[in-house]
Amino acid sequence: MKRFLGCLILASVAGSAARASDDRWIHVRVDDADGGRGHVDIQVPVGMVSSLLPVLKRARCHGSIHLDAKRADLAELRGYWNAVRTAKDGEYVTVRDEDSDVRISKSGGYLRLTVDGKGDGGRVRMKIPLPLVDAALVGGDTIDLEAIGKALANAPAGELLTVDGVDSHVRIWIDAEPAAAREDGR
Repeated sequence: MKRFLGCLILASVAGSAARASDDRWIHVRVDDADGGRGHVDIQVPVGMVSSLLPVLKRARCHGSIHLDAKRADLAELRGYWNAVRTAKDGEYVTVRDEDSDVRISKSGGYLRLTVDGKGDGGRVRMKIPLPLVDAALVGGDTIDLEAIGKALANAPAGELLTVDGVDSHVRIWIDAEPAAAREDGR
């Protein structure tokens, strides 16, 4: 799972080099939720990112992620996505149980996923541009990280993901400038 997340983050950053003249920044920030000293802050200008593409091969991502047919049927997933992509905007899934509330919707050119865990369950907010989902689901039995990167290069500025978990806070976003240095020097 860590390798998958690492490859996905690198692909998101590296593939966006398709717009070399782009002066936007891609940010990934992870902080310990319990006040610990753990902190990751990645902010990379899109124009500089092309140098990260070779890292994908060294990270054994090889430009794509293979899905185990036992765990995920990519063809079936593509079928579901095609139905959602061509449908009207709206809230498609709402699940409320004793552990969490989950909502999946499509609106304003975004697929949105909201999870509110009850108790210490954490919180997830995903706002994914529809072309980014399209790019993730092209191809045969793999997910093409380069296609995701190219779609990300055309994604509008703003939040892509926030996760407020029990152990950490994660935020991924795109904007026009680097984040200011943190006051605590980290």
